[in-house]
Amino acid sequence: MRRFIFLILPIFLSAQNLSEILKRVDNNLLLKSKDFEIKAKELLYESNRGKNLPSIDASLNALYLKETPKIYMNPNIPYMPKYFQAGSINQYTGELSLTYPIFTGFAITNLIDKSKLEVKKSILEKDNLKRNLYMKTINIYTKIYSLNQAIKATKEALKAINLSYKKAKGFYNQGLIPPSELYNIESKKYEIESLLNEYKNKKESLFEMLGYITNSKIKDIGGLKEIDVQKSLIDEAIENREDILAIKELLNIDEKDIKLAKSSLYPKLFFKGAIRKYGKNLKLNGDGYKNADESYVAFNITQNIFNGFSDKKKIEAAKYKKLATLEYLKDYQKSVKSSLISDFKTLNSLKLRLISAKKRVKAAKSYEELIRGRFDNQLSSADELSRAISSLAEAKAKYYSIKAAIFNQKCQILLKTSLKRFKKYFD
Repeated sequence: MRRFIFLILPIFLSAQNLSEILKRVDNNLLLKSKDFEIKAKELLYESNRGKNLPSIDASLNALYLKETPKIYMNPNIPYMPKYFQAGSINQYTGELSLTYPIFTGFAITNLIDKSKLEVKKSILEKDNLKRNLYMKTINIYTKIYSLNQAIKATKEALKAINLSYKKAKGFYNQGLIPPSELYNIESKKYEIESLLNEYKNKKESLFEMLGYITNSKIKDIGGLKEIDVQKSLIDEAIENREDILAIKELLNIDEKDIKLAKSSLYPKLFFKGAIRKYGKNLKLNGDGYKNADESYVAFNITQNIFNGFSDKKKIEAAKYKKLATLEYLKDYQKSVKSSLISDFKTLNSLKLRLISAKKRVKAAKSYEELIRGRFDNQLSSADELSRAISSLAEAKAKYYSIKAAIFNQKCQILLKTSLKRFKKYFD
């Protein structure tokens, strides 16, 4: 049993890399909500398709007259009764009919096409929502990575300060340094411990945010992978990004709205055929006055002649709506391009800062080693040593913070290009 626990323990303790965490984004409640929306629109599409098929209806009508139907005769005709009975007082009619829209001015066809476009638009909106959730997830992931490195560097600094404190206490016991030197190291030790606690609290808060987005419990993360981005992605984003494609689908929907509005200008032609039975009771076998079989075939054609220019204004409104969407798309594409150009400039700046930060770590490490050697030989004060240790930890934390920011920036650029492009790196 102990051996079994030993084998499965690493599974629970191992950190999750970014790809594994991004898969958990599928559990996000907003994405699940979007799935239900897509399903609803798919069913509406199927419903609208049904309007292009024949409709079969069954009906049963019961009519109870107050008076018996009569036909009154000319009273001037001698020996002629005043009236004859013309029907039953109780009348039942049963009908099974078939109705088919032969021509509706392309209204039904355009309605079906529009509902299909609505489905595509919702799918693209879901992909765009996932793209934005990925952006938030990666932003949190890189911040946690940066904090992990800062915690690691701070722990190293705390270990180093504890060793220095022991050595300083030995010097103090021998009367080689004043108590102020010891107090300085103690002060720096508590300062580093406080900073370490602050980092841990921030990390816990970020894990809570990550858990909210992924709708799951995540306790640790992995590292960063090498990725590359090119400026050619800007043109790709303008053509392929999910939110832009969704707006393009909205343009297609607007076009269908124009065609739907124009359908009112055409005549409408319907066919209807029915098996119809009539009777004085539910047997529907007649009443002795009218035919029991009233089955029929009918055609109906209608054409609006004038409705106060309502149809014309509706068509114009649909055209202006499409123009509004078109201008919005143009502005949106410019905004995407501008944002990506700015992102590439930020990336270049971060790369330069990383070179500087790397040199700073090297310098801080060299200086800390120098001051430590001097302190061991009582050539430097405890205050100088504690500041050198703290400076090295700060330099390391800054280096990894910039490294994480570069990774985050590259991921943001890929995601601002398209979800499809991003997945090529992480699927």
